[in-house]
Amino acid sequence: HTPSPPPEATMLTVYKNNVVSGAALQQADLRQRELDFYTNNYWIWGSTSVIMAGFAFAELTGEIPEGTDPVLSGAFLGFTALCLSLDLCIITWTVLLCTWGPGNALRGPNGMKSFHDTIQFLKDQQMQIYWAFAVSVVAYFGSSCCLLWVYPSNDICNTAGTVILVLSLVVLMITQCGLERRIGILGNNHDEVDGRIKAFSPFEDVADLDTFVSSAVPDNAQATTFQRGMYE
Repeated sequence: HTPSPPPEATMLTVYKNNVVSGAALQQADLRQRELDFYTNNYWIWGSTSVIMAGFAFAELTGEIPEGTDPVLSGAFLGFTALCLSLDLCIITWTVLLCTWGPGNALRGPNGMKSFHDTIQFLKDQQMQIYWAFAVSVVAYFGSSCCLLWVYPSNDICNTAGTVILVLSLVVLMITQCGLERRIGILGNNHDEVDGRIKAFSPFEDVADLDTFVSSAVPDNAQATTFQRGMYE
């Protein structure tokens, strides 16, 4: 019969495990803010892309008048198809990322490591969706400019409309570049800043208590055997 450890050692182990669990939970709360930040960005891109896809689909289903210049009709269909395809890709990507990302972070097989890997993956995919969205906006402006000339109208009105659309696109790009320099990726590099605390890395290997007990301790001894803590 193995002698039981003194009560003081048992309580010390409980306190030590409580410290480890508390540190892991505090880091999880910090990383949850990052997870919410990225998923909110994806939802915004996806929701906006739904609206743009509706506009592009309405233009694409319209019948092009006979006698339209082939170059003009080709440019119109090309811009519209590019805008619609990119918006559909963004919608699909954001739905999958916002659905599977939090799920893997919460129920990943590697605990906090799965949480860290999920946030890093969402961070890496963000720029790809960002540029796809930016290109789709430019393609929509190009489609709108071509649309003015596809359907017969007054040349002065068509020219004025085209100039307004081009100027609007230029103003939009200037404003976007200004925002990028002040709060975006051009002026602020966020690649080296995250919520992961490197000093807590040893605590990421804390196993699930139920899984450990059920796999390492016989059934007839689980309620009576004292298990040494991982960090004794």
